[in-house]
Amino acid sequence: MDNTAMVENNAVESSAEDSGRERLSTLIGRIFNPTRGETTIGQLMKELDHHGIALVLIVFSFPSALPVPAPGYSTILSIPLLFIGVGLLMGKKAIAFPDFVSRKSFDPGKLSKLVGLMERIATFLERFSKPRLAAVVQSRSSRIAIGVVVCLLGLSMAIPIPGTNTLPAGGIFLIGFSFLEDDVFFLLVGVLWSILALCFTTLVLVLGYEGAKMLVKGIAGLGGGGADPQEVGMLLIQQLLNSGVC
Repeated sequence: MDNTAMVENNAVESSAEDSGRERLSTLIGRIFNPTRGETTIGQLMKELDHHGIALVLIVFSFPSALPVPAPGYSTILSIPLLFIGVGLLMGKKAIAFPDFVSRKSFDPGKLSKLVGLMERIATFLERFSKPRLAAVVQSRSSRIAIGVVVCLLGLSMAIPIPGTNTLPAGGIFLIGFSFLEDDVFFLLVGVLWSILALCFTTLVLVLGYEGAKMLVKGIAGLGGGGADPQEVGMLLIQQLLNSGVC
């Protein structure tokens, strides 16, 4: 494993109180600079290794978390996220990527339309974040639990089916942001988001994307009186029959 990329995990390495830390919005502009050309995951990891796992989670999940089409990128970016999730689950102090992961590449130029949006979102979130109950965020038990969540979300991102990428990536992004800022509020938001994302992924796998959308719209409509429960039920049954579940 000559080209193994390593990420040191020094007590949720990046703290919002570290005045020398590069701002997330600035880092995004540098990492996803469209003029840098084709970049391997190994090269990217060398740039991020001193920033810690938090920023790695953010960088690999953010492009897929946006509601803008980025064909093929969710599957590529989910691979390192899976390794990070397993590392957190096992309580490892460092995450090692094998050669076949480090050699995978992406072209930041193809994400140029997303960079401005990513920078604006990061700047907006930075206004509301601050260290809150940092000991909870940094605890070993929290990281092990988050490792399980990240693994499940990474698996969902790897599924090449519409509806299984954006929401899970959003959960990983929020979790990474909470680690970066030592903010338990964003950690709780990220966990809740992740649970909803995994529920929706399960619905997509069982009912198909259109069936899952139907169910969500039906539930929302029932609350506002905008949907016919019988019609929604019949459509779902038909979707189940078509998918082979029934």
